[in-house]
Amino acid sequence: MVCADDLKIVLVATRIPSNSKARVTGFTVVELIAVLVVVGLIASVASSRVAGGRFYDALVAKDTVLSLIKRTQQMALSEENISVTIGVDGSNTIFSQIESGAVRTTRSFPTNEVAITAGTVGDGTSCGSISSTITLNFDSAGEIEAVDDDGFPICLNGESSLCISPAGFAHQGPCL
Repeated sequence: MVCADDLKIVLVATRIPSNSKARVTGFTVVELIAVLVVVGLIASVASSRVAGGRFYDALVAKDTVLSLIKRTQQMALSEENISVTIGVDGSNTIFSQIESGAVRTTRSFPTNEVAITAGTVGDGTSCGSISSTITLNFDSAGEIEAVDDDGFPICLNGESSLCISPAGFAHQGPCL
């Protein structure tokens, strides 16, 4: 038979004293979710850099060409005889900024990494292979001479990626 005094001892022995601080170890659900989100972001960035190298190269080429064209147009507003040439030299596509016949800046892209094609001056919005050097001459107003109303397209990896408008402004996207 169990007496009341025995029961009281059992209850007192299992009770946590009210003045002690119990420590709970482990992670909360919020902490676990935050860690998973951070790991997922890092994995997505890393996988796109590893798997999408060609895509990344095309983005770098697009930004570089845009920058070169925009700087050339700005130079044309203050100086004369400014042009950009686009040509192929072996396995490279070369963009050069030319000032009064002298090459000022050159950017080269391996054709096996970034396939760059361009339109023909006055030929609308279609791109084709670059068979000879293409020269875009800027006048003192920053406009490209001898370009039709559609603009001059530059394609990267088969997509119409850049357009230089007749007014000389380079922008992303196809010529319309």
